[in-house]
Amino acid sequence: MAVSPSVLAKEAGTSSPARGRARRRPSATHLLIGVVAALAFVLNLLALRDRDATVLVAVAARPLAAGAVLTSDALRMVPVAGDFEGLPSLVTEAQLATVEGWVLSRSVPSDGIIEWSMLVEPGAPSGLRSMSIPVAAEHAAGGSIATGDRIDVISVEDGIASYVAVDLGVLAVSEREGGSLGGLGSFYIVVAVDAEEALRLAEAIDAGSIEVVRSTGAAQVDRGSGGDGS
Repeated sequence: MAVSPSVLAKEAGTSSPARGRARRRPSATHLLIGVVAALAFVLNLLALRDRDATVLVAVAARPLAAGAVLTSDALRMVPVAGDFEGLPSLVTEAQLATVEGWVLSRSVPSDGIIEWSMLVEPGAPSGLRSMSIPVAAEHAAGGSIATGDRIDVISVEDGIASYVAVDLGVLAVSEREGGSLGGLGSFYIVVAVDAEEALRLAEAIDAGSIEVVRSTGAAQVDRGSGGDGS
């Protein structure tokens, strides 16, 4: 039987809304794919930012000779890429305070990069020298002297004792446990000295009779004061 155009039009008009209502919602899989894509974008952006990051490193502000003491005014900071492979060998801005006062083992031209391999830690702070005093523990405050202490050194000649050096800073001790001299016998104490103190100590050591006094926190005495042996 033939179907009239009006019936077809009516059926067409009633079927369109049904197809619209049948449209499917996004599935959980589609949502997961969207989240993963967004996360990948964010991670990629962060990686690009990391590659663009820079670190400030030290270079010579002027020509520096071998043996020169490193000071902040002799340096300036320049940026290098944060992913530069050689970065661990360079002195960064964050490490600059650590190497203040260190000595250059070779010359550096102006704008030359400062590397750790060219730096030598000084033997003593403030331009002083370091010197070893061999002494038995029983003549060094019973072995209680530790790194960071202050000491006085007494020499005894012909029965007369006198101070040959006072208020010396202890840089290190040998055969130590917990930073102190341990046990009895011969040990040594490394101290910071100036040129004159080094000579006086050498003479006292050669004389063969010294006493090391732990003077940390004590009032300072005058060098050369002592008894008359009576």
